Amino acid sequence: MKSLLYLTSLLTVLLLNGCANQAFFSPSNDRDPSEKVSRIYSLSGNHIAYRLFPASNSPQRGMIVHFHGNSGQMEQTQEKVVWLTQHGFNVLTFDYSGFGYSTGRATDKAAYLDAISILNFISQYNHQPLFVVATSTGSNIFLRAWADNPVAIDGMILDSPFSSYIKEAQFVLRHSPFGIMYDWLAHLIMRDDYAAAQSLHRIPSSHALVIHCQHDAVVPFEFGEHVYSHIKGTKAFMALDDCRHARAMTNEHPHHQQHIAQWLKATEQLVRNQTSVTPMEMIAYQE
Repeated sequence: MKSLLYLTSLLTVLLLNGCANQAFFSPSNDRDPSEKVSRIYSLSGNHIAYRLFPASNSPQRGMIVHFHGNSGQMEQTQEKVVWLTQHGFNVLTFDYSGFGYSTGRATDKAAYLDAISILNFISQYNHQPLFVVATSTGSNIFLRAWADNPVAIDGMILDSPFSSYIKEAQFVLRHSPFGIMYDWLAHLIMRDDYAAAQSLHRIPSSHALVIHCQHDAVVPFEFGEHVYSHIKGTKAFMALDDCRHARAMTNEHPHHQQHIAQWLKATEQLVRNQTSVTPMEMIAYQE
């Protein structure tokens, strides 16, 4: 809810000066990291901070890369994925430009270029099943970067995804006080130059799990359905009715974590066994 209020107020101001896409990025910055971080050079011209959390259990099942959302930084958002180390996965978290301990300024273009750089970095050094977990705005960033830079990825989990900055801004404005009077301005001021909207048809085929809360007040449920409808490959949809925006993978919902871990382990086995699976659609479960 805090991010929604921030986005609503900032969009209102920025719509007036033509840089509304900045409203999607609310980074947190700390002077010193609590743990040691490493950095890579990004195509954005900035140095991107990342951390690797080794799997704490055997056997090691693969690598997970987390694309976090529009606010905070990796130390604040790692709770959504670090628990997967207990299931045998190595987990890599990172910050976009201007977030946390990464240099530069947070913009949609910089985040897009950072995503391409991280994908190239991981694909170059990773020799195990590779999965992406992308949360909210992180899904938009990841999907566009992967469509333009289709490195090999074995599976992805998209949590509360959307594919258009314009449509998401319009939704947020429409639900702000008197927003219905000026939500149409989003189409004039916002841009989808670095969004996934026009590139969904180019997303490579992959195992995929889409997660979305049915009563999400920040990113509407139908946005997740729209992304899901464009995914090619073996895919599943978790429609949830007991969660807040982008919280389904945290310790607030251990039963969801259990289902997600089961999906990852089953998919990892399919990848390792190189089993040929006919593309299919299914609803994982509805609550």
